[in-house]
Amino acid sequence: MRKQGRIAEALEMARAEYQKDTDDIWFLRAYAWPLYDHVKQLVDAYEAKRLSPTALNERMTPYMREFARMGNPLRGDSAFSQMIRLAGKASKDWNDFLAFAKWAGINDFAEEDKANFVNEQGKNIDSLKTRFTRAICRETVTKATTSQADQVLISWGQKILEEALQDAPNDQWLNYYQSKLHLAHGESDLAIKHLASVLRRQSRAAWTWALLGEILENIRPDDAITCFAYATQLAREEQEVAKVRIRLAQNLSLASRFNEAAKQASLALQYREQQGFKVPQELQQLLASDWYQQSIANQSMADLPKAEKAAHALMQEMNRRNLTYTVGVIDHINAEKGLTYVATGAETGCGLPHHKFPGIRELAPGTLVEVGHAVPEGPPQDWRISEAKELAGLCQSFTGSLVRQEDKDFAFIRSTPNDIFVPPMLAKRFEPGQTHNVSCLAIRRTNKQGKTGWRAVNVDRELSTGSPQSDIEQ
Repeated sequence: MRKQGRIAEALEMARAEYQKDTDDIWFLRAYAWPLYDHVKQLVDAYEAKRLSPTALNERMTPYMREFARMGNPLRGDSAFSQMIRLAGKASKDWNDFLAFAKWAGINDFAEEDKANFVNEQGKNIDSLKTRFTRAICRETVTKATTSQADQVLISWGQKILEEALQDAPNDQWLNYYQSKLHLAHGESDLAIKHLASVLRRQSRAAWTWALLGEILENIRPDDAITCFAYATQLAREEQEVAKVRIRLAQNLSLASRFNEAAKQASLALQYREQQGFKVPQELQQLLASDWYQQSIANQSMADLPKAEKAAHALMQEMNRRNLTYTVGVIDHINAEKGLTYVATGAETGCGLPHHKFPGIRELAPGTLVEVGHAVPEGPPQDWRISEAKELAGLCQSFTGSLVRQEDKDFAFIRSTPNDIFVPPMLAKRFEPGQTHNVSCLAIRRTNKQGKTGWRAVNVDRELSTGSPQSDIEQ
């Protein structure tokens, strides 16, 4: 019947026969597929905007509850996977999604549902399990602040989010949801910590700056204005920031920037009028204010200045609060690759690409810096000049006698307790066959042959006047 398109009759027959075949896996599969067909029709209509969220809720919930009553033996089956997929598609507007998700859980996916795949357009798509887990986390956070939320479901969803972050600590969506959850609980520092990694990846996305603005609203209102303003300037479509403009106008008015606030309120109104949307109460209050009416009368609405520079400075500050810094020394510069290599130990270090950190290319070898990482062994996220003068055992100053042999383009500094290798670029400045009293800065490194020793990065010739003159300066 189902294959003939008679899904209503097929479902009625399955319901009538269910009590006789509750343990027959083949019968249960036959029962599940017409259920799936009914739900798919609803979800397809909803995605095509032919079915309202209200109608979707009214019609979808009975089918999904029916599947939950009979579907336990189908865990790991393709019918189970397909019902999970439909649930995820409707999750943003289906009010009973979390209740269904709690019944389904995240531990009974087939192996193929746990793996990413490439679609027909060649795009890499996250696994069904990953997408379903994110939907749970998103809806948990969305409903966590509503008074009518089922706290049992919220607690379960928060646990899912916590476990998912342990498994994927760098997942940008999970960190975004966790940041929103911390914001809902008034935990601003934790909210910023989780958003920082998302902001680094999505620094050109309006939604990340909008959330940062919400976090800073009550603690750093001027910075919140910067974030909201930058979000509106980054948005590709007005619907991305329709609510952000209202919030921005509210904050601008509190800062007595009335003409700028009026412009944002006007843009928020204009979008809703064009789309035929209802004007929310908070926007109505802005439009009814004396300052808005005065700005209209005086034609004094004002655009906001570009917020990019201030936003990037703020992002750098936020990043530094959530990075771990390691002191190192600039070992060498590879101009061909556009890379400055910073040594943090005799055998450890990292490269800082010039296109990402343009200021680093101006620093000479031997300069002590601090490199910031979000996670151990992760890529460098920031750098700054270190206040340290030397690094014991890694970067130190020495004095001694430089000797360069007649037939060699390199030299050695005889010093106590170590001899220091002087590479050709520095050694060529000294006449061979003579002894030169020098001071130098050297770095302790392990070469390709596995031998660890000291290598000079600059050498100063000790003059008879007692004042050293750098060989590099000469």
